Amino acid sequence: MGNEFSENLKRLRKERGITQEQLADAVGVSAQAVSKWEQGSYPDASLLPAAADCLGVGIDALFGRGKPQKTLEELIQQELDAVERDENGAMIPGAEGEKRRMQYLWKLCHILACVYMRCVNAREVSQMTIEGNLFRDAYTQIVDEGGFLQARLNEPLRYFLIMPQSEGGYDADGGLVYHEGTQELFCFLGQKNVLRTLFFLAEQNQDIFFDCNTLMEELGIDRENAEQIVEGLLRFALVARAELKRKDASEMIYQYRLDCNLISFLTFAQILVNRPRNYSFCLQNRNTPYFRNGTYKRKEQEAGAGGQG
Repeated sequence: MGNEFSENLKRLRKERGITQEQLADAVGVSAQAVSKWEQGSYPDASLLPAAADCLGVGIDALFGRGKPQKTLEELIQQELDAVERDENGAMIPGAEGEKRRMQYLWKLCHILACVYMRCVNAREVSQMTIEGNLFRDAYTQIVDEGGFLQARLNEPLRYFLIMPQSEGGYDADGGLVYHEGTQELFCFLGQKNVLRTLFFLAEQNQDIFFDCNTLMEELGIDRENAEQIVEGLLRFALVARAELKRKDASEMIYQYRLDCNLISFLTFAQILVNRPRNYSFCLQNRNTPYFRNGTYKRKEQEAGAGGQG
């Protein structure tokens, strides 16, 4: 049966997502030694400070003394609450408080990426890239068998994306399977003035309605083109339709529905057009393909099977 030290050590290590090997490396012992500590033995007293530092606690916490240690979730919540307050401790209302929250979350994600690199000075190098403006466009990219991580570090277009991979690959059922509807969407987006229309709509408040006349006036296009665009927007549910009743007649009006999805779509479309070249960190450690299931063949296979029947 383990003692209180052993139980606390094991609990704190697991709460922080630290493996026995990682704790052993931080302290300077073998993983077997850490395993023995968690089973009831005690380390040399000189090793306790390093173990406590690795776990982010004081030595007293390892022996169950002092105040209860907060979980990682509680610590993040505490920091998030702090960034929303001014120097007097008052909550910052409205958009300014929301901006601070988002900036904190982006910073937290950036720290996670640096930690994932398992490089001691990763954060310092990456921060220097951002603050020193070494590149106008700087990125972080980590690709391995578990998935991938991408981030753009510079203003005005920062983003952070983590995409763990399922066992079946990214094109497993329910994932990025080949679908003709996707091809139809790309064909529609390539039609005349469609992308201009989406940019125009993204500049409006979400509760604004428009009609074909609006597009004709704002984009300088003819009615036929405006009606074709609206028809496509409806087909792909990029707008919602409503009927405006008048005394003698009624007319159709539309409301933009794509919301923030257009921003994420255009962000990664931009990466395809202008492939990133400058990286704070770039790790390419993957040997298997992203797609594994040949979903682009399924329609042909089904058609062949139907013909044989």
